[in-house]
Amino acid sequence: MENKNREKIFNVIRVLGDIVVINGAFILSFYIRLNEIFSTNIEAYFKSMPFILIFSILIFSMFNLYKDQTRKPLSDILYAFIPASFVIILFSVTLSYFFQTYKFPRSVFLLTLPILIIFMIVWRYFLIRIEKHYESPKKVVIIGSNNLINKLRKNIKKHTNKGYNIIDTINKDKFHSLTEKELKDELNKIKPDILFITSDISIADKKELFYISIEEDWEISIVPEFYEIMISGGDLKQIGEFPVYNIKSLKERNGSILKRLLDGTASLTALIILSPIILIISILIKLTSRGPIFYEQYRVSEDGKEFKVYKFRTMVQNAEKNTGPVLSNSNDSRVTKVGKFLRKTRLDEVPQLINVLKGDMSLIGPRPERPHFVNKFKKEIQDYEFRHHIKSGITGLAQINGFYSTDPEEKLRMDLIYANNNNIIFDLKIILNTLKVILIGHKSE
Repeated sequence: MENKNREKIFNVIRVLGDIVVINGAFILSFYIRLNEIFSTNIEAYFKSMPFILIFSILIFSMFNLYKDQTRKPLSDILYAFIPASFVIILFSVTLSYFFQTYKFPRSVFLLTLPILIIFMIVWRYFLIRIEKHYESPKKVVIIGSNNLINKLRKNIKKHTNKGYNIIDTINKDKFHSLTEKELKDELNKIKPDILFITSDISIADKKELFYISIEEDWEISIVPEFYEIMISGGDLKQIGEFPVYNIKSLKERNGSILKRLLDGTASLTALIILSPIILIISILIKLTSRGPIFYEQYRVSEDGKEFKVYKFRTMVQNAEKNTGPVLSNSNDSRVTKVGKFLRKTRLDEVPQLINVLKGDMSLIGPRPERPHFVNKFKKEIQDYEFRHHIKSGITGLAQINGFYSTDPEEKLRMDLIYANNNNIIFDLKIILNTLKVILIGHKSE
């Protein structure tokens, strides 16, 4: 409980500090540009300030910059301020035109962007250091099969910035050998802050652990199965005296005309804006390796339909001539030097905007997989076919939270979470986080 109260206090400090830093960045930019602070020009900023501040806090929230800051990799947090600041400045420019605040010098926006990024990174770095000094890691107990316990333990240690301390694990066999009282007694000796439950624990056992956690005032984190993911996206309705969860089909949730319209408009606009970068990449590929600039490959999308996906070629020509279809990895010798950079920055995916324009794909959705691997995963992974109930995408939840090397089953879980919660706000959040991933680069590993 002490950690929870401390986190609330630090969240208030974060918000207040962010407001001071954002104002400070704009005011300093005015001073550098005009060599004075209090002038008729800065009145234009004060007119827009409330809207800029509210929007900024919302953007930082979308980038998850107010929750569990000490449990995330520091680089993820600090790099997030680069695209977030860019969006804030873009909004401020738009707002200045909307308010017709012509005394707001446009050069101030250019100055504010780097100042805001630097100020926010420095401010949050020191705040996180202070918070870590006072915070103790949450004590964790993992319950599940040995295989999934090891996978979850590895992910917790690698991706939570030492905010959790795994003090014990209970495998399924031991769990089933204990009575409810024995289980409570054993856990109370440890006094955990949070229980992590793997996906292979039965629904009945999850219910038992849920009620124990509620009774003992522990947090509980459950790795969901497909059924549980679907339930989580249901709409709670009332039919007379009966509350019911209404769960729509995946197609009904993901087939809106608005989404298709936005896909077409955004992909065409992006192709026009990125045309100089497309030209430079094309020249680099041609100069550094033999073979075509673009790479075409059959992929599977909605309803199992196959289509040709377009990508910049990142491997040597005929890379699979002797091996057949093989999944790539972080140390793949077939990847060219330019290809490594393109994959790290995700620029190899840019030609897929043509697929989006054609209607083969969406901007956001599960990554389209090759027919060979689709057939393989269908046999190995339960519920895999459900990812083909919606249109595939260039980026998605699995791309911003996973890695090239992420297990296909874990990618599937993230794909189904997206399919179950798809809306315009969620899409915008994924696009903004995709910018963050491109800047950080480590997701390509």
